[in-house]
Amino acid sequence: MKTTIPREIITAEIKQIEKYINNTWKHFATHKEIKLKKVFPEPENVGLKHIWKYGSADLVVSKDNKPICIIETGGGHHFEEHQSLNDRRKWKLAEQNNVRCLTMMNGLMQRLSKRKWRSLLGRFLFGYNNVDNRNRLRLF
Repeated sequence: MKTTIPREIITAEIKQIEKYINNTWKHFATHKEIKLKKVFPEPENVGLKHIWKYGSADLVVSKDNKPICIIETGGGHHFEEHQSLNDRRKWKLAEQNNVRCLTMMNGLMQRLSKRKWRSLLGRFLFGYNNVDNRNRLRLF
């Protein structure tokens, strides 16, 4: 099933998350809609080369010019087979480069208390309380 509604590349959700991170933790740098080949070295795994070459991340959070976390937001298109496969490839590429991934449904920030939102982001930005062995979480 294809999405019929075009989505804006840099959503209001990503802008809001970026603003929150920049206001809360000033020692992090954020980059919106950045190509994965600018973030990671070329992978040896042939299955990841396509996503590395053509894919992008909604929001990359870095510290000292080193990426530490990728934040992806989205809607129903993430349940489509093609997008789901690309998401898994992106997670694997990030995992191989020791970068954590947070993928979540649009509107999550508004549904959580400030305390829970800060705690959730903190786990990914600071790397404590690993969510799972692969340092990724999908909130859909």
